[in-house]
Amino acid sequence: MIGSEPVGKRRNVRRAPDEVRALALKAAHRLFSAQGYHATTTRQIADEAGVGESVIFRHFGSKAELFETTILTPFGEFVDEWVTTWDARTTATADLVHITETFVKGFFNLADEHQELLRTLVAARIDRSDPGLTEVAARVGGKLAGHLGLVRRSLLEHGEARHFRSLDAPVSVAMAVGSVLSLVLIDDWLFAPDQRRPGKTRQIREATQMLLYGVTGSAAPRSH
Repeated sequence: MIGSEPVGKRRNVRRAPDEVRALALKAAHRLFSAQGYHATTTRQIADEAGVGESVIFRHFGSKAELFETTILTPFGEFVDEWVTTWDARTTATADLVHITETFVKGFFNLADEHQELLRTLVAARIDRSDPGLTEVAARVGGKLAGHLGLVRRSLLEHGEARHFRSLDAPVSVAMAVGSVLSLVLIDDWLFAPDQRRPGKTRQIREATQMLLYGVTGSAAPRSH
């Protein structure tokens, strides 16, 4: 029946390049997450997106480069939006807890959504049996670190606006991001099998407190 097929499956519909890229990235994310990188083919991604396989190569070059874009795009967009939203020049009086929590929560949710892709990258750096994927993993690591440089710069600007007595932005951001990645990717190392896992909200709250009071040098208020 005409019109009953999902838009992503209708190859005879001419789409704008941005729409094609978005469909391909969405399909790639779902398949990479569900099946793993090596078990997913560009043909499957093309079929899922409703485009020809040649379109995938035209837009992304290779499966490894598509994987790279799939993981980098959302993290880059998140960092850019966060830095713009919390520009220290216009938010110097904003609630610091809220500013910090939006970063921790946003990064936590992104890492959780893309955890299988992140695990693939970590494994590629160790295994190195797939040179193309290993190269992509190294590039992704460098670009993610570059994005976090924007967060470090923003943190320094907020520190100057609030006259923090001491601030080591590179270490503070690394500690926050490292903690979140550990909570998401190796949680089975951090919590005993017979221990009830803390909920996401609780983990985000505690990671926020750790970053916030580590940055300001203040003692967290104690409950009585």
